[in-house]
Amino acid sequence: MNVLIGHGLFDLITPHFGSKMALDQLLPFASERRVKFVVYRGGHMFYSRVAPSLRAETDAMMK
Repeated sequence: MNVLIGHGLFDLITPHFGSKMALDQLLPFASERRVKFVVYRGGHMFYSRVAPSLRAETDAMMK
């Protein structure tokens, strides 16, 4: 199973640093190959802009 965690850089509702702290505490089997953490340029709805939306779509494929 692969996991993608995406946040907006300027999101004040669900700040990205909380997810980063949780990921730093995961066991070693949660490698970068299985868990991908991405911060997109934008706020809470970063996907409403074209460039971050396209990048998020590409990242969601996790290839």
